[in-house]
Amino acid sequence: RVGDTVLVQKAGEIIPEIVEVDVSKRPEGTIPYELPKNCPVCGAPVTRDEDGAAVRCTGAECPAQLLRNITHFVSRDAMDIDGLGPAVLQQLIETGLIHSAADLYGLTEQDFAQLERMGEKSASNAVAAIEKSKGNDLGKLLYALGIRQVGEKAGRVLAQHFRTLDALERATPEDLTCIDSVGAVTAQFILDWLASPQSQDLLQKLRSAGVNTTCTEEAVDDRFAGKTFVLTGTLTRFDRKSAEVMIQARGGKASTSVSKKTAYVVAGDAAGSKLQKARELGIPVLTEDEFAALLE
Repeated sequence: RVGDTVLVQKAGEIIPEIVEVDVSKRPEGTIPYELPKNCPVCGAPVTRDEDGAAVRCTGAECPAQLLRNITHFVSRDAMDIDGLGPAVLQQLIETGLIHSAADLYGLTEQDFAQLERMGEKSASNAVAAIEKSKGNDLGKLLYALGIRQVGEKAGRVLAQHFRTLDALERATPEDLTCIDSVGAVTAQFILDWLASPQSQDLLQKLRSAGVNTTCTEEAVDDRFAGKTFVLTGTLTRFDRKSAEVMIQARGGKASTSVSKKTAYVVAGDAAGSKLQKARELGIPVLTEDEFAALLE
């Protein structure tokens, strides 16, 4: 409480850690501090993990999180909008030109031209990149939204399963947890995010702006159904992300760790500990050519 005397020690030789409060020295009339139930900036409910220390605002359009949220939204693995670095985004926010990620889609070359160090060509390229991003697959949009525990891979899996954003918004906990890579905790994060008024407002604005909300990646077949692949080493015929997409398009799953459940390890040059573990467990190891043959 305010005015308390505490005993502090170094945790891990550097981090200050409160060990105990000396209650005998506590001033009279003090009251326990209560963490806020709503964000002091946007008013959205806050959340705290049972075993965590962080208190998080759940607002998808919270002004206090705006720069970080939009920086993630435009990043390469998300909506991939080239030319919008943090410095440009900061100017757009400070000038009041954007208040959410959806506002990017209403920007004009004239808007960009008024920013510092933004020439005519750069302004034109930025607007073109924003327009191009409207056609991205739903999986990239889901990742860009910044839903907790929905990374790039989970976004793609959700998109391929539900096919449209409308279908995902109608999903029940059971619909979500029946997906192999979605557990109960992640499912609840998704449902809570979708139920938030700020999230609904953002999604409606993105729809109105013409952003694609459907899955355009078609499944090829299910030849890898129930099989998990691990890619290791330096691949020369494939880049890792495109290889993972091809595995998933054929019903398989890509993982980063080797276990007894791994079906194949695809080993490129300089493969290390994962290759060794695969051999110890007797898991089939494929060269890139052998992997390509399976794909074909």
